Amino acid sequence: MNIGHKSKTFTRTTSVFFLLLMLAVITACSSGITVRSDSSPTANFSQYKTYGFFKTLGIEGGYNSPIYGELFRAAISKDMEARGYTLAEDPDLLVNVTSRYDENVKVTTYTTPYVSGAYYGGVGGPYYGSAIGVGAAVGSRATLEQEASVFIDLVDNAADKIAWQGVSVITFSDQKAQKLAQTIDTVVDKIFALYPHTAGK
Repeated sequence: MNIGHKSKTFTRTTSVFFLLLMLAVITACSSGITVRSDSSPTANFSQYKTYGFFKTLGIEGGYNSPIYGELFRAAISKDMEARGYTLAEDPDLLVNVTSRYDENVKVTTYTTPYVSGAYYGGVGGPYYGSAIGVGAAVGSRATLEQEASVFIDLVDNAADKIAWQGVSVITFSDQKAQKLAQTIDTVVDKIFALYPHTAGK
């Protein structure tokens, strides 16, 4: 028995399994999120070196939980500081976060296989054949999906005009709702992946 060979095969198989598992987790976290961005043609990004937040973010208004603002500030600060910007009382760029919620009806068509019929033969005796038939039933299911559009605005503080805007559309699920901090962090990272500037450049 070649134990060493089996051990190597097991290790290799295990490594492949965990790689596939990680890819599945990453895909699951990223699915249902689309992003886009737009820049003002008159904005001079080389002059922006500092950032700050609106006193009350749009995401904190209405019935939204105050924790939304805290989570967005933390996630945005991480991305802004990674690009060399520093937090200031009178910043070059003011950051605001707003949202819009929409509901869409999603219709899914599905097929369900079924088996019908029965064996026939004498009672208590051998079965001589089958009258079983195989088919498929076609149906549809309507579900209500909730989408949230998140807008991150970088506003030129001196000119009082939007210099850059990033938008993300998120299809909500129970999984995303239960992992709110992780979802917000992922959304902000995806939006800022479209921001091509660094402080003073």
